[in-house]
Amino acid sequence: MSFRAKYNGVCGNECSDRIHEGDEVEYVEQVLVHVDCAPASEPEPRPVCPTCFMEIALNGACSC
Repeated sequence: MSFRAKYNGVCGNECSDRIHEGDEVEYVEQVLVHVDCAPASEPEPRPVCPTCFMEIALNGACSC
């Protein structure tokens, strides 16, 4: 959940830019970062075929 920074600081992500009062920020693993710098969320895992245990392709086809 993002919020506006109340104090100045340094972004805890790779950009290392300053956080200024009023910037949109959020905590990622207890480190304050700019909203634009926050890492993307992990994609949902695709379903697995119960026969061959391979991920089912996006078109729904299986390799078995």
